[in-house]
Amino acid sequence: MTINRDFSAAFASPVAAETYDELLVPRLFTPCATILLARLGLRRGETLLDVACGTGIVVRLAAPLLGPNGLVVGRDINEAMVLRARRHTLPPDSASVDLGVSPAAPLDLDDDSVDAVTCQQGLQFFPESDAALAEMRRCLRPSGRVAIAVWFGIEECPLWAALEAGLTERFGAERAAAIRRPFSWPGADALSAGLAGAGFADVRLSDHAVVMHFEGGVRQAMQALVSTPFAADFSALDSDEHERMARTVMGHLGRSTDLDETVDIPARTLIGTAVK
Repeated sequence: MTINRDFSAAFASPVAAETYDELLVPRLFTPCATILLARLGLRRGETLLDVACGTGIVVRLAAPLLGPNGLVVGRDINEAMVLRARRHTLPPDSASVDLGVSPAAPLDLDDDSVDAVTCQQGLQFFPESDAALAEMRRCLRPSGRVAIAVWFGIEECPLWAALEAGLTERFGAERAAAIRRPFSWPGADALSAGLAGAGFADVRLSDHAVVMHFEGGVRQAMQALVSTPFAADFSALDSDEHERMARTVMGHLGRSTDLDETVDIPARTLIGTAVK
């Protein structure tokens, strides 16, 4: 069996987009986006570009902050994620929203067209991160700001480390290593160097922790695999195989409780901000 190692292809599935939006966005990406936007410091009436917008959580949180005279532009390479993002509604007096399909490099925006740029957990997936950072800067107006979030290593995000342990038991270490892709950014120095190399100034880094709450326990947490290249293989597990993997994941998390008992699992993210 060959596991598809491409997270972009995994995210292209409507089922994966739905699972991501319903399971991971409220528990992980919403608190992370809240921190990211606080670090950026949006002002009413501004235009924000969110690169790798996914199902649109940064867009949805930013729109009310920007107000009715603002604009949020969301771009993602995966149409299924963008289509899911378009299904959400915004509160009254929110900014206008423009959601579309585009790679991170080149972006389909004009030079000097936005006041701020965000990128939440996308940079590590881009084939050419330097080109993507340069594109973000190109789109920014003079003195525009950027805020970028990338995960620390998988060891700092214990759910995925535990899922890797479960996948290793079932598929072997080499195949299971595909789960590490979201946690592949090489660290704080690389983010600082990338931003500075793209021409940004006043580069600042901060370290943040968020806690994922799974009221349905480890079994619910394991559904995160539906949003990975292991989706089909996870879905194909019979009940005994699923139970064994769940027990492995629970053990790796250091839990000895029932598989359906509520669990809180931390994750650690790095945020870099800078100005044009």
